[in-house]
Amino acid sequence: MKRILMTIALSLLAAPASAFTVEDWLTHKAPEAEPKMEYSGDPVSLKFSSPNPAASLVPSVWSRGFTWLKEATGGKLAIEEFHGGTLHAAPDGWRAVRNRVTDYAACYTSYEGSGFTLHKAFELPFVTPSNPVVATRIIQELAPKYFVPEWEERGVLYGYTVIAGVSDIMSKKPIRTPEDLRGLRVIAQGFPPEAAEALGITTLNIPFPEIYTAFQQGVADAVIWVDPGFVPFKIYELAKYHTSLGLTAQHIDTCINRDAYADLPAELKPVFAQFQQNIAHAVSQRLGVEFRQQALKTYTDNGVELIQPNDQEKQAWRTVLQPVLDKWIETNEAAGLPAKALIEDVRRLEAQYGDASAEKIFELTVQSPVNGLLPAAN
Repeated sequence: MKRILMTIALSLLAAPASAFTVEDWLTHKAPEAEPKMEYSGDPVSLKFSSPNPAASLVPSVWSRGFTWLKEATGGKLAIEEFHGGTLHAAPDGWRAVRNRVTDYAACYTSYEGSGFTLHKAFELPFVTPSNPVVATRIIQELAPKYFVPEWEERGVLYGYTVIAGVSDIMSKKPIRTPEDLRGLRVIAQGFPPEAAEALGITTLNIPFPEIYTAFQQGVADAVIWVDPGFVPFKIYELAKYHTSLGLTAQHIDTCINRDAYADLPAELKPVFAQFQQNIAHAVSQRLGVEFRQQALKTYTDNGVELIQPNDQEKQAWRTVLQPVLDKWIETNEAAGLPAKALIEDVRRLEAQYGDASAEKIFELTVQSPVNGLLPAAN
């Protein structure tokens, strides 16, 4: 079976270029993505919540996806949106979903001090592939084995994980080698302390709205973040160097209330399940691929020097940080967790998909969805 699935995936990736895009999907021009269902019952509505301000990048993608879902089901399945933390704060998504304050929400594992050990592997240096849509697909494929059980332990169902980008460095002086970073004070969100120690930096956990001022006042020398953070918060006005490294993943996670899903009519469950995979890809493409191109232009237009380390230079960073990953694997294997197998699976799938285009990955997502992310309809 695995060989058959791999053959399908590779044949799709090797197929001629097509117009199978997220925009096609959202405008109902991708027939393969339209739900095939027969449901004549009453309309169903679910609440979706997030801490993201409505004007930020992600809610606009979510909203277009929810509009598609309502239209594609003839109004039978609608999502009512609550953004900006109106139902719960960023760290409280899990509790809000579990207690059904909301049916479906942004539930970030990065805010959790315990649990989600395997899922947090993507926050380790150089684990996550630099191609965000490929990384998102890889996580979908590995989720039934590794991540769905971690969600279930929290009393919720797995929605999806989106890789919105992998973190780079913006700084006031050029950063080309690990030695250039050593000794600096660096603003970093969710950066592993072990990685900070290996690099010899002091990390500062400063709230997003205060990062610009702190950087401006000299509290920090550099910022480790992703483009959807650097650009909206205008870090490029202060930092005139951008080093592309792809250190750690910035991810968006969602979870679903068990009863809310169980209460869905059987005909609507597969539609809702497939939607999770499609919208995950759409968010990853918008933030990790399309916004990346806009961000690079913004940096250039504002006089930021783009530093692109070659393979040999990147290897120097990997050499410094590899012990962090090795120790993580050793510690979690000793605790009985399949840490080594997880990393091997990530590397295997990364080699399989390479630098596949967003269109090819989306076509694969629609035509060969991953099974086992949500319970089957009954």
